[in-house]
Order: sequence, then C-alpha cells, then structure tokens
Amino acid sequence: MIRIPFTLPDVGLREIEGMISVEEGFIVLDLSDKLLGLVDLDEKTIKIEPAALLEVRLQRRPFKDRLVLVPKKKTLLDAVPGKHATDVRLRIWRTQRSQTERLMITIEALRLQKSLPDQPQGSLGPEGAP
Repeated sequence: MIRIPFTLPDVGLREIEGMISVEEGFIVLDLSDKLLGLVDLDEKTIKIEPAALLEVRLQRRPFKDRLVLVPKKKTLLDAVPGKHATDVRLRIWRTQRSQTERLMITIEALRLQKSLPDQPQGSLGPEGAP
C-alpha cells in the first residue's frame, strides 16, 4: 500500500497535513489539523469513492508537486478542511513523485473499473466478440 504525505494550503494560523492512500477500493485522506504546527486541533479520515472524482491530475512543480482531485459534487470540497473553489490540491514533495504517479495509476484504474458495467467473468462481450 502506498501512503504519501501531503499538506493543504494554510488557513490562517492552522496547518493541515495528511497522508493519502488507496485502501479497499477507496481513496483515503488521513488529515491532521494543527494550530501553528504545534497544537493538534482535529484529526479526521475522509474516504472518497474513486467514481466520485471527475478528474485526477498531477501538476509538476520545482519543489512541491500538486495532486489535484476534481470532484463531481461539491460535498467533497466541503468535507476537506480549507478553502477549495473547484478542486482539492494536495501539496506533495517532489521526492515523492514516482510514488504519486503510481498512486494516480491505481486511482485511475479504480475509476475505470467502477465506470464500466459489470460483466460476468469469462464473457467476451456482445455476441461473443472479444
């Protein structure tokens, strides 16, 4: 299982850090909200179904990349602490880039798997065509 540390944009004196991973078919965000980076205010876990995302992309930057999660509905934006207009941008150190790319592949595979209609194993498609 790949677990990648990230930070969210600061909200006033609060610093929001976390870990992103994929567990049991869900994208899991473990968040820790700290006041001035010292005092723990809140910890929470958010589970996101991959099909609830419209897009997942990686913006490469010189020091910290951005893993951008674009949800289909605004409820995800409300669940994640901070101010998010249309997407959630997780800041990830560039040293984690290869792991982040592997995580993105896993998320995309789950999104495609959920979007395809269920077919029984061994079926070749309509009229037996591959």
